[in-house]
Amino acid sequence: MIEVLVKKSSGETEALNLEKVRRAVLRSGAREETAEKIVREVERRAYNGMPTFKIYALVKKLLEHAAPGAARRYDLRAAIIRLGPAGFDFEKYIADLLAHYGYKTELPPILEGACITHEVDILATKNNRTAMIEAKLRHELGIFITIKDTTHTWTRFLDINNAALRDTSPHLDECWIITNSRFSHDSVKFGACKGMTLIGWDHPRERPLPRWIDEIGLYPVTILKSVNSRILATLSNANMMLLRDLVDVSLNNLHAKLKLPDRIIKKLVDEAKMILES
Repeated sequence: MIEVLVKKSSGETEALNLEKVRRAVLRSGAREETAEKIVREVERRAYNGMPTFKIYALVKKLLEHAAPGAARRYDLRAAIIRLGPAGFDFEKYIADLLAHYGYKTELPPILEGACITHEVDILATKNNRTAMIEAKLRHELGIFITIKDTTHTWTRFLDINNAALRDTSPHLDECWIITNSRFSHDSVKFGACKGMTLIGWDHPRERPLPRWIDEIGLYPVTILKSVNSRILATLSNANMMLLRDLVDVSLNNLHAKLKLPDRIIKKLVDEAKMILES
């Protein structure tokens, strides 16, 4: 195969990574033969200078025909970006995610540091260890979590623990950053040096954020193709922002909460079930 250079959102070019495409398709739940067909089609259509967002759109379109449920899950990153404008805070979503893994989570008030006060996104406790978690939502692709973000979070962690020595703040055992974006090389290096837990879209390789979500199917309603801005506002007002909120209650209860026509509710529920069950 002749090497094809594609253009990233940052403006940089890199070689087209078909293995990365294959992993993304398989992560969505598509079968191996479907992934192989899509990889071959991407290889056939790719050209030098092709923007990576067009590759993403091509893969999504191919998945729509081959496996609609997988296409929705493939769109997970964009669905998470849509959470903020939908009125569902990213930190609340991450707190819900961790709660499903057995963590006791809270969105704490401002915590005292030895020097200044700090706004902390999430405190999560499990096995008698408490983690301070910064949930960093990036609204555009290609915007990394930089070394400045990582060192700032670590400094806040140390300042709060210094206050804990005076019993003015809780003791923190771990320092985490969870993001829908990626970490810069220096961020990863610094985090490893300090023993931080960094969870991003593709980090760590063995268990990045999408795997945490896929393993328990905690998908946001923004992943639904049948959701427009009006329906999304209705769901947000009813505090029903997860697919499980739609499938775990009766149609009668949904109608009472949402005040939407039955055909729309049925369409939402059917699509949610397709994504969760396929």
